Amino acid sequence: MPLFFVLCLHLEFWGTVAGIRKGYIGLSAAVYTVIYVVLDDSSSKLLAFLALGLPVLCLAMMYFIRACTPASGEDSSEHVHFLFTQAASVLLAIYLLSTTVISDTVSLSDIVTYILIAIMVILLMSPLAIPLKMTLFSAKKLGPTTANSSDDLVGSTQTDPLLRPSSSATHLGSFYENEDASDVETLLAVGEGAVKKRRRPHRGEDFKFCEALIKADFWLLWFSYFLGVVSGVTVLNNLARIGVAVGVDDTTMLLALFSFCNFVGRLGSGAVSEYYVRSRLLPRTFWMIRAHIIMIISFLLFA
Repeated sequence: MPLFFVLCLHLEFWGTVAGIRKGYIGLSAAVYTVIYVVLDDSSSKLLAFLALGLPVLCLAMMYFIRACTPASGEDSSEHVHFLFTQAASVLLAIYLLSTTVISDTVSLSDIVTYILIAIMVILLMSPLAIPLKMTLFSAKKLGPTTANSSDDLVGSTQTDPLLRPSSSATHLGSFYENEDASDVETLLAVGEGAVKKRRRPHRGEDFKFCEALIKADFWLLWFSYFLGVVSGVTVLNNLARIGVAVGVDDTTMLLALFSFCNFVGRLGSGAVSEYYVRSRLLPRTFWMIRAHIIMIISFLLFA
């Protein structure tokens, strides 16, 4: 479902994008619960939907994924798009929790159930309004000021040369002619680009897979995600059995409540980390450590 968020992906909204994406993944448990009810509580039908329906949805969403030219300056529409997506996701989460509580306490007819499911589908598809808007209204008319400035740029002539001879050209020549070049000449040649010195990428640059394997940062990130994410998914997959073990007869309400809290935590983690990274320069790893500590306490309570 969140494939179309790639359209709005921008580096300055990394935390917000990650929070929205993870939030929709957290809501997927409640959505699948509703779909399971629609399929007459049939496990085979649910597996058939997961095997056939999800690939069809992914292929359909591929039409909306395209390369977008990043804005050169501040674009107010990006903030509006993210606010709209966050509001739609929160409204969907509240709606799923409310409908689950109502259907679990009150017996609803088939027509009312289908209407509620149709509203859920509309809320799920509501963020598609953003790529549709960007596709249909992508062309902007140029005003007179922009046209005049473009004419000025085209009509202007370049008098100064773009490339000037280097001040260290003599050093470069002597570097090629003389094998026993001095350290100063070698440094000047490297600075001018005559000699390409191979070096490993530093932190913040692009790494190849083999280069990342020898970095401690990679393994620290890998182990933290492996231990944190896998343990959380394990609890999520066994939540119904955990509820039965503590004496809960109907685990539908428990799954819906857990899915809603999971959504709030995922969406809030992106927004909170993004705010503190900008305002107080607190790294995202700080919030990851706090989340792992809370998970450790909750797992001990489970045990």
